Amino acid sequence: MNRDFKIARRAWIVTVIFFLACFVPSLGDWDMMNGGFAMIVLCGFGSLTAFITALMFRSRGKLAARLVSGTGEFITEWKIPAELWREILQLQYEEEKSAKKALLRIVWFFCVLFGVGFMVYDPEAGVWVAAIMLLMMVLTGLAATLTPGARLRRLSGVEMCARVGKECVMLGDELHSWSMPGSWLQGAQLEEEEGRRWLRVNYAFITRAGIQEEQVLLPVPESEMGKAELAAAELTKLKRDKPPAVQI
Repeated sequence: MNRDFKIARRAWIVTVIFFLACFVPSLGDWDMMNGGFAMIVLCGFGSLTAFITALMFRSRGKLAARLVSGTGEFITEWKIPAELWREILQLQYEEEKSAKKALLRIVWFFCVLFGVGFMVYDPEAGVWVAAIMLLMMVLTGLAATLTPGARLRRLSGVEMCARVGKECVMLGDELHSWSMPGSWLQGAQLEEEEGRRWLRVNYAFITRAGIQEEQVLLPVPESEMGKAELAAAELTKLKRDKPPAVQI
């Protein structure tokens, strides 16, 4: 079972648990005006969220399964030597950490701005706002520090293989897809630095906050350059300069 199927299975379990919890207030004769109705709404929302998550990762799991089996929109795959795997993972780790730090500075700026601003405007209530902003700074700081390292540790123990398809790529067991509505491939190019080669794949998708861009580096050993060049050429044919919704 691939990683996305595992996440989908866990989401299904959470869906069922929250759905059954919706009936607890009725079965337990709770006062609906004293927490019962709130419990139903909260559990219903949790069940719906988990249900959507399960469907999304189930779709991703099918996509990953087709890519691993070499069917569907499969282009090519190659094995990666352990040393090159570690070097490129470390390179992407450093890039991801740098990007998260830049984003963290922006978040912290607004946290300080709102925290100080509310304390000046209303010192009594502003203390609570400042405390919440401080907590947010701590949580976002931990997330920005820990998530790149967690990804590095997880990928260090998976199959050292890169797979490329027309709708997605896989680095080990990690799927990167632009097949969902509102997502698109921005480009793919081969890069080299200090004797190391990799295929950089950029894609993006639309979120409520705007366009979010992602990238993945697929390590390329010298013996597999032919496959990587084929992958880059095929993906370049599929790239878009604008989101699908506004593509003319």
